[in-house]
Amino acid sequence: MIRSLMALALLFVPTLVRAEAPADGQRLILVTMDGTRWQDVFRGPDKALVAEPKFTHPDWKETVEKAWGTGPAVMPFVHSLPAQGGVLHGNRDAGQCMRVTNPMWFSYPGYNELLTGRPDPAITTNDKNWNRNVTFLEWLNRRPGFAGKVRMYGTWDVFPYIINDKRSGVPVNGESPGAHPTETRTMRDAQAALRSAADMRVLYVALGDTDEFAHEGDYAQYLASMNRDDDFIAELWRMAQADPAWRGRTTLIVTTDHGRGAKPGAAWTEHGSAAAWKLAPADYTIADPEGFPGSDAIWLAAVGPGVHAAAPGSACLTQSQIAASALSALGEDWKAFDAGAGAPLPFFAGR
Repeated sequence: MIRSLMALALLFVPTLVRAEAPADGQRLILVTMDGTRWQDVFRGPDKALVAEPKFTHPDWKETVEKAWGTGPAVMPFVHSLPAQGGVLHGNRDAGQCMRVTNPMWFSYPGYNELLTGRPDPAITTNDKNWNRNVTFLEWLNRRPGFAGKVRMYGTWDVFPYIINDKRSGVPVNGESPGAHPTETRTMRDAQAALRSAADMRVLYVALGDTDEFAHEGDYAQYLASMNRDDDFIAELWRMAQADPAWRGRTTLIVTTDHGRGAKPGAAWTEHGSAAAWKLAPADYTIADPEGFPGSDAIWLAAVGPGVHAAAPGSACLTQSQIAASALSALGEDWKAFDAGAGAPLPFFAGR
């Protein structure tokens, strides 16, 4: 649970990526952390959840308090990105707003919105249905310069359907298509791909332990998963900056598919709107016809040549803007992908 010295050292290494960036051959690393609350990202451990034995076993309470205390200690690398010329947005305590626009507030609708730039009201379950919508990954995989250079690794066995790997040609989990690997295996495979695939230009890694432990009500392990994910993201960035093919050309985006319930008590373990609850109340361990308000709130971090610090204004930014942002960071015309998708976030120079 304690951070590795290597990952901690990254916080002090300058990465002047914008000054080095060439005009072409841009690359992207996208990482999602399933169901990770903005509250824990920005505030650090929730004192009430740490003090509650139901959510933090007494044997772990002291460890959590010593390891992370308060504030950004759980994810220090992500919090270091603004100092590297990047952004970290979604701290509602500071007046920053970012949300999903799909009406469900859970995973399949969230990943679809994130990857296509549009919510799809017809997606109302997490069932293994082939996605009828084209993700920006699929679109890129058909573009000159990107064909065969887009890869995805994820811990959830629904991702082949969300990505629609049969139609899109985007490989999911490399040599183990359709598998449901552990997060450790997913991390190892993604690192191996970055290390060995010199011609790869887009890497998407979807991590899921945060959501798994949250649903189990295990707050200590949920925090440990956040910290482990932060270490992993830091290592991916270090690897990209150490590789001449990726250094100065890579934009990193880190975000989540949905938030979690913000009501006091056990609501943090769940997520979903009132509409989602009414469709499938048996899927929830807590009976609440109002759903779980707050689980539409998300956050985003980014750094690289495609990112610039910008005032986001007063409008609430949305998950539907991430696809166009990723394409803009790669130097692609997002309107050619889908002119009706959400426009790039203000931190990305759109074409």
